[in-house]
Amino acid sequence: MKRILILIAVLLLILSPRILWSMKTATPLDIAVIDKTVPKTDYREHNGLFWILDNEKIFNDREDTYDIGHDYFGYDPYDQKPFPPFNESGPFDLIYIADTYGVYSNDLKDAPNGERSKHIYGGMDLLEWNQIMNSRDQQSTLIAEFNSFATPTDSTTRSVMEENLNVEWTGWTGRYFSDLNSEEIPPWLIRNYEQQYKKKWNFEGSGIAFVHLSDQVVVLGDQEKRPFVQFQLTKEGAKHYQHVNDSHYMYWFDIVRPQEGAVVEAEYDLHLSQQEKEQLKDAQIPTNFPAIIHHEQEKTYYFAGDYADFPKQSLAKWRGSPYLFWLFSDNESQFYWRSYVPLMRHILTDIAEEKAE
Repeated sequence: MKRILILIAVLLLILSPRILWSMKTATPLDIAVIDKTVPKTDYREHNGLFWILDNEKIFNDREDTYDIGHDYFGYDPYDQKPFPPFNESGPFDLIYIADTYGVYSNDLKDAPNGERSKHIYGGMDLLEWNQIMNSRDQQSTLIAEFNSFATPTDSTTRSVMEENLNVEWTGWTGRYFSDLNSEEIPPWLIRNYEQQYKKKWNFEGSGIAFVHLSDQVVVLGDQEKRPFVQFQLTKEGAKHYQHVNDSHYMYWFDIVRPQEGAVVEAEYDLHLSQQEKEQLKDAQIPTNFPAIIHHEQEKTYYFAGDYADFPKQSLAKWRGSPYLFWLFSDNESQFYWRSYVPLMRHILTDIAEEKAE
C-alpha cells in the first residue's frame, strides 16, 4: 500500500504542471496572425508566438487554443498554395504580422542551399494592408516584426506600413554569425561581398553582416572572440516591462528609426570597437539602433527582429514550463525564453485587462 501511495504521489508531482494548466482560467482574445513565410510544416516563423498563446491558455472564438496550422493568414505548406487573403472586418484584440517575406522555390527543397530563387508567394500589398488596418478599433493592438515590410513588399506599401507602425526603415538588415566560414552564410551574401570589394571572402570566427536593400554589404569580422549582439531594455522599457531580461540575440534584425510619438523600449548593443564604429559610420549605418519601438497612444509595436521564429518546443500546456526553459536556455535560445516570452506575456496581459474593463 505504501508503495502505491508513493507511486501516486510521484505521478501527481510529475503531472501537476499539466493539471495546473488545465485548471487555469482561459483568456479569450481575438487574434489575427499574418505569416506568409511558411514553406515547411514546422510553422517556424510563428511557432514561437503560438507556443506562448498555448502556455498562457489564450482561447479563440471557438473557445479552444489557437491552431498553429490553421489560425493564421498566409501560405499553406501542405497544399503548397496561399490561404485566402486577409479579408476580415474585426475588430481584433491583437493583430500580429509575423513575416511577409514569403515562399521561394528553393525553400521547398528538402535541403535548401540558401540561394536566392524564384518568388512564389509573399510580400504585403496595399489593398491587404488597408484591410488589416480597417479591422482595428481603438482598443486593437498591432504588432509587426522583421520581415513585415522589406523585400518583396513594394515601396509604396512599405511607406504606408512604416507610417502606420510609427517607424522608418533605413534599408539595412543584419545578423550575427557565430562562424563566418560556415555553411550557414548565404551564398548570395558571399557573392555580393566579393563583387563589391573585389576580394575573396576569407573571414573566420564570429562576426556581423549587414545587407542593404541595394545589396550593399558590410561585414564586421576578424575578431578572435566577438561578443554576441545584446538585446537590452532602455530606461523606458525597464519601466514598462518588469520581467523582461537582457539576452543574446542571434538572428536577423533590421535597422529602423522611431517616428514622432514612438518610444524606443529596447535596443541592440553590438559591442563595437572604435574601428568598427568608423566602418559603420562610413557606410552610414548607425552604431546604436532600436529593437522595440512602441507607440502607446496608437497601440503599435515594432519588433526589429525575427522574434516569433522558434523551433518546435514541448510542454506548452504545462504551468511554469517557461521558467524551467529560462533556467536551462543556451546562447541560441536565451532571447526567446528570457526576453520574448516575458515580453509577450506582458503585452497579452495588458490586452486582456483592457478588454475586461
